[in-house]
Amino acid sequence: MKRLRLPDLLKGIAILFMIQVHIMELFIGYPGQSSIVGKISLFLGGPFTAMVFMMVMGYFVAASKKTLRQNLVRGVKIFILGFLLNIGLNFHLLLKIKFADWPYNPLEYIFGVDILYLAGLSIGILAIMKKLPAKLRALISFVLLAGVLLLTMNLNSWLTLPERNYIIPFIGGAYSWSYFPLFPWLAYPLFGYFFFYAETGIQQLITKNKILTISAVVTVVAAIFYFSRMGFSTTINLSAYYHHTLKYGIWALGLLIIWTGIFYLIVTQFQVSPIEKFLAWMGKNITLIYVVQWLIIGNLATAIYQTQPLSRFPLWFGGILLVTLAISWLLSKTKIKLL
Repeated sequence: MKRLRLPDLLKGIAILFMIQVHIMELFIGYPGQSSIVGKISLFLGGPFTAMVFMMVMGYFVAASKKTLRQNLVRGVKIFILGFLLNIGLNFHLLLKIKFADWPYNPLEYIFGVDILYLAGLSIGILAIMKKLPAKLRALISFVLLAGVLLLTMNLNSWLTLPERNYIIPFIGGAYSWSYFPLFPWLAYPLFGYFFFYAETGIQQLITKNKILTISAVVTVVAAIFYFSRMGFSTTINLSAYYHHTLKYGIWALGLLIIWTGIFYLIVTQFQVSPIEKFLAWMGKNITLIYVVQWLIIGNLATAIYQTQPLSRFPLWFGGILLVTLAISWLLSKTKIKLL
């Protein structure tokens, strides 16, 4: 499949935001996180990272010519990679739990529902949906998207059981070790999936009805600004962000539509620049970079968890970014592939 400029560019920018927010969350102390710089960092690491990854993934699952079996196998591989990565990034902590009697439950870290678990499960669900009649896929994916966001609030309450559980957190609930459960996060690959099948119709509508298009954009932008306080406060409250419900989900999707539209205009109006090439390379190697940065950040965090002053944030970000990109570049030149 020919690579498209926009998805790789969006993913490349998302990687930068992702690395910096992981450093802010795990390295920087509470005074730094609660500062305006810390809050902006947490915000940039919200809608512009995981949601972008999932939307782009959903779009390409829809576009893929792979068979159901091939997609299911890919989903399983990504799920297993998530399991192995959780062990790898928490390896230092697991050693402390085992040999230094640190009072933490290792299963909460090994089965912590991170984005690779979500990606693997989502690919399987979307692959099965491709067995639906082609004319119904856009409609059904949109209905499911709305249903996921609508049901999340009740499911979070129903599925948060008093006894410890390591299966249900993959589906939903307000478990502290469940960062990307299917409810609400399945909504974002569903949105990308929906957009692939609705793309032609949306383009025709934009071309034929400029006034309606402009009115819709103005309405979305106005709504984003009107609910910006809610959106910002939810994003920087990590528990609320990971287990958000309908209102925030709609706001985030509106924000991402405008965000994507801005970069669509950039790639259609300007030639490829060196900066875009660099970001696109990052986007192309997203899984590799994701794994490498977590192996570094996760194991360092066990030693310096939330002890660093905000003044060291640029140094940590710049250093870890350079090391991550260097290792990822070297690995990308080998024949070793994660998936």
